[in-house]
Amino acid sequence: MTVFNCAAFKYIQITAQKRVLLTVLSCMIFSLIILLTSCQTTARRPKVSDDLSENSVIRVNVSRQNYNTHSPWKKSSPASHTAIGVVISDQRVLLTASLLANHRYVELEKINTGEKSRAEVLVVDYEANLALLKPTDPDFIKDIPHIDLTTDVMQGDRLTVLQVKANGDIAPADSVITAIELGRYALANRFLVYRLNGSLQYRSNNFTLPVVKNGRLAGLVMRNDTNKLTIDVVAAPVIQHFLEDARDGAYEGFPRAGLKYASTADPQFRRYIGMTQQSGGIYVESMVKQGPAAKAGIRAGDVILKINGYAIDSRGNFEHPAYGKVALPHLIRCEFHAGASIPFTVFRKGQVITIPVTVAHRPPESFLVPPYIIDKPLRYYVLGGLVLQELSAPYLRAYGKNWRSSSPVHLLYYYLNQDRINKEERSKIVILSRVLPASYTLGYEKLSDLVVTRINNRKIGRLEDVPLALETPVNGFHKIEFEQHPRVIYLDPAEIPQINVQIQKRYRLPALEYLN
Repeated sequence: MTVFNCAAFKYIQITAQKRVLLTVLSCMIFSLIILLTSCQTTARRPKVSDDLSENSVIRVNVSRQNYNTHSPWKKSSPASHTAIGVVISDQRVLLTASLLANHRYVELEKINTGEKSRAEVLVVDYEANLALLKPTDPDFIKDIPHIDLTTDVMQGDRLTVLQVKANGDIAPADSVITAIELGRYALANRFLVYRLNGSLQYRSNNFTLPVVKNGRLAGLVMRNDTNKLTIDVVAAPVIQHFLEDARDGAYEGFPRAGLKYASTADPQFRRYIGMTQQSGGIYVESMVKQGPAAKAGIRAGDVILKINGYAIDSRGNFEHPAYGKVALPHLIRCEFHAGASIPFTVFRKGQVITIPVTVAHRPPESFLVPPYIIDKPLRYYVLGGLVLQELSAPYLRAYGKNWRSSSPVHLLYYYLNQDRINKEERSKIVILSRVLPASYTLGYEKLSDLVVTRINNRKIGRLEDVPLALETPVNGFHKIEFEQHPRVIYLDPAEIPQINVQIQKRYRLPALEYLN
């Protein structure tokens, strides 16, 4: 019995030792697996990346507040948005401008540490959808390496979109350029676009994502179509032009020639305009009054054969040395800066002549119907409940996604034909946008979208004309005339001050007019 107990005890003791040894060995193997996994995960994180471009990204946080185009004294609710910008030379941050529209506060945030600093807007171009920021703290991004721009990009190249996850990890996504062509930018302007195939998994609500080639900046994502699986990128030549223009601190913007043209591909049309011996060229339909082409002496009916030596084909394309056939606007907007004199070779009445055209940027306020109104309050004048405004493209776009078919046709006419209208008579289109219901406006409350032509027999060519016209009533009444029905209405000037007080209080208007 004693011998059996001793043997049993030794067996139990040896088995226990083996179990301990196996347990220790298992723990060591498990720890080794965790260590190897951790090393692999760490190697993928941007904090230790050897790719300079991945270390040059920074988050941009913006708070903004838009205006209500049909109730111009109102602001929409504040909204916050995020973009991923890139640090470039001179401690500046480059991103797409659409993020900054009507901004109230802008800050930079380091992706790896979460540190934040307020930023100021150095330059913004909403037409080209590009902007430059700088931190108010000069030392904030000193430790972030800047990235250089490359224009060495061709169709078929593989570019990398630097997506950023919520936790700060960089998630590079490779895509191939399927086309380099003019495309729609933020405000319906057309500039050069790199079109990539694919979709973005981690873009989230980011307005900007950098696109790189071999560690250098090649563009910025501005649109991702998940249905067509395409990614539209602000092309490097557009960015290069923007940065060159901003270098001296006196930004002028992308130039235009100020003309509308048509194709000459139809052989019968070519015979009609006398082009039996010439090939290529575009037909000048019209020009912006007092625009660069008109000032230089270009005429409607001219056929433009060459611009700066580049032959223009019958569809308005030129042969770009790197991209192949590209539409004409790129040649003027990105190959030259505002103030440049460009030789136009023109066919006119059987002769070929050369006309130098000094191109210039066209600011939005010079349009009869401004294409955009951003970063400033909307102008208006309230008269006894009648809301008077100046027609603008944002006003028309407020009619919805299909605004070109759903907005009032008589207002759309002015937008589409503004360059043909005599601006000597009116510099803007003043409209009665709506009527605020009150006892004083009974019978008028359904009036809206009427073009104002005269007030008290004075022509109305801009909003500033309204208070001047109201100084001289006609036979004791304010006479307001429109292009549309009911053509004319009358208001009693004696009652307007009291009604204005009621209107301002009832509808909580901060002011009855804003004309700055």
